Amino acid sequence: MEQNQDLYKYAGLILKYLREQATAAEQQELEAWLEKDVRHQQLLESLKDQETLRDAIAFHDTIDVDADWQAVLARSTPATPGRRVAWRRIAAWTAAAAAILGGVILAYNWRTPDSKPGKMLAATSSQIKNDVLPGSNSATLQLGNGKTVHLGNQPEGPIKEADGTTIAQQPGGLVYNKSNEPHGAALFNTLSTAKAGQYQLTLEDGTRVWLNAASSLRFPVHFTNGERRVELTGEGYFEVAASPDKPFRVMVQQMEVLVLGTHFNVGAYSKVVKTTLITGAVKIQVKDKRSWQLAPGQQANVQGDQVRIAAADTEKAIAWKEGIFFFKDDDFREIMEQVARWYDLDIHYEGPLPAKRISGNISRQAKLSQVLEMLNFVSGANFRVNGKDVTVTLSK
Repeated sequence: MEQNQDLYKYAGLILKYLREQATAAEQQELEAWLEKDVRHQQLLESLKDQETLRDAIAFHDTIDVDADWQAVLARSTPATPGRRVAWRRIAAWTAAAAAILGGVILAYNWRTPDSKPGKMLAATSSQIKNDVLPGSNSATLQLGNGKTVHLGNQPEGPIKEADGTTIAQQPGGLVYNKSNEPHGAALFNTLSTAKAGQYQLTLEDGTRVWLNAASSLRFPVHFTNGERRVELTGEGYFEVAASPDKPFRVMVQQMEVLVLGTHFNVGAYSKVVKTTLITGAVKIQVKDKRSWQLAPGQQANVQGDQVRIAAADTEKAIAWKEGIFFFKDDDFREIMEQVARWYDLDIHYEGPLPAKRISGNISRQAKLSQVLEMLNFVSGANFRVNGKDVTVTLSK
């Protein structure tokens, strides 16, 4: 059977043929290709199976691949440290080819006419029993009296705080109503997401917060004493309501982010706190009271009292909020940490990891099997899935 590059040429034709969208000329070209090799015919027959085709199309719908298709073919090229592998912004027909390729073509490319199908590169959704679904809108809210309320995507009516404050539940989010009534002792709430969870929150001043998986935000039900102060763990995206007389402060680890009204992202899963400014202006202050002001498009990386300011990839920084895994020259282990948080996985490694840096994106609504299929495709890593346990090995 011909090389993968030739298969890609016909993958789009196959999909159009199966969808009954091929022109007469395209059907004639496809028929000539089918007559060249019995394995071409076997491939087409396998794709006529509705379940296989459905999985291939579903796989295609979750990915956005790069114009440099040859770079995606990492498995045909020895791994090279620092090598960039991209798989986004490619023409639609090539994306369709990727879908078929991900589910079937490579298996056929590894077999002779008399052999059995070769081992698939990675488990597809039809091969993993009880496939792991992506995370969803879920969180817990701890009220001022310690009571815990479990939250999901569907609202279940308003929540009442001890001081009478009404907390409205909306699909995937909470809204705290502003009140001009006098309040007694300050009440603090904590919104927390576990692995595989995310949630939104609108504070009483109109500030909107998105919480990523395995994160929490502690905040007052009402802002008093001329300041707005919240405490973050994990990762959050903030759209701060402007209020010049009330600076907004985000406390994270031993660092403070001071803003007046702006959009920014703070990620603090590790010892390095990354603050990325989208619009407006923020000031970063570390524990020794030194401070740095960011301009839009800049990122502050803070570890202890060490601060580094650099240009930021803002699209990458907030991709999680937009429902996308976005990788750009990322380390494989860091990528797997993101995947583990979103699918609530325990990751185990056997042997060395891929040395190349990986770039690309895929929907956070994809099933785990589809994400692992693409990661296998661009990195050469293999995955064994047993429930929520995933073991990673490098292809030999």
